[in-house]
Amino acid sequence: MARRSTIELTFQEVQGTSPERAVPGGTVVDWIDRTAYACAASWARADCVTSYVGNMHFTTPVPKGRPVTVQARLVHTGTTSVHIQSRVLVRRGDGSWEVVTECMMIYVAVDSEGRPKAVDPFVPSTEREVQRDVDAVRRIASRGRLEETIHSLPEGMGTSEALTLRFLADSDERYPDGKIRGGEVMRWIDQAAQICAERYCGYTAVAALTGGVRFYRPVRAGDLVEVDARLVLTAHTAMHVLVSVRSGSRWETRPEQVAYGLPVMIAPEEDGSPRHITPWQPITDEDHAVAEKARRLREQRNELMIMPNPVAMG
Repeated sequence: MARRSTIELTFQEVQGTSPERAVPGGTVVDWIDRTAYACAASWARADCVTSYVGNMHFTTPVPKGRPVTVQARLVHTGTTSVHIQSRVLVRRGDGSWEVVTECMMIYVAVDSEGRPKAVDPFVPSTEREVQRDVDAVRRIASRGRLEETIHSLPEGMGTSEALTLRFLADSDERYPDGKIRGGEVMRWIDQAAQICAERYCGYTAVAALTGGVRFYRPVRAGDLVEVDARLVLTAHTAMHVLVSVRSGSRWETRPEQVAYGLPVMIAPEEDGSPRHITPWQPITDEDHAVAEKARRLREQRNELMIMPNPVAMG
């Protein structure tokens, strides 16, 4: 099979009987993961696992029943990693294209035993490719600082709105080696954040910003999964929800950390504009510590944001 550095796929979610008119953010992230994985695996000529899902800001909801195009482009390689820049586009009623979101995805190539495998280097050949490569390297240090802040967060739930989802990982969304796909884990993160936000505000919530997730270990089929979601910060229209995913065998009492995420949820009005949210007031010392670190995470995440650009991928 010929090695490819760009891939484009089309997806569509049917309207169905759900009252929501927009495709859930977690589903969109899963489409991104599918496309970016295909690009990474094509270049590496090996199985890959998700290492990082970049921050993504949704400029507009993705309507159900409308075809969605996802583009993926290789921008950088490490010793065993493949960095993919992705974007999501939907066609407007006048036939033109609108960019919904963009993000960076990082995969690690693995051998048949699941161990990291070296990949052939990607050598930029144009000025724009060089710029993308330099930008990808710059983001590595920024992600490290963000991870340090996440690890310093208190583990308790505090007094804010919070919930824990527990279930067995029996999804058919798996990599060739049987591990659960990163896009499926992102869907769990989005779902937990949505429920937490809706319990807090009392309205239907959707993701305005998601991603920024580092994967520390894969989820295996049959694992018992725990997804903790906790409201940590509010703005005029936004609810920041810290989500932690753990997994392990059903006999383990201390499942291992899989990933962290900090989705930003909004509650749309009938016309689609974000609804004003009653602010959450921290009460305990832990509440205040979490809220302060959440503000720092928001600033650090903005450094890593890729805002949607014109449609052309050139």
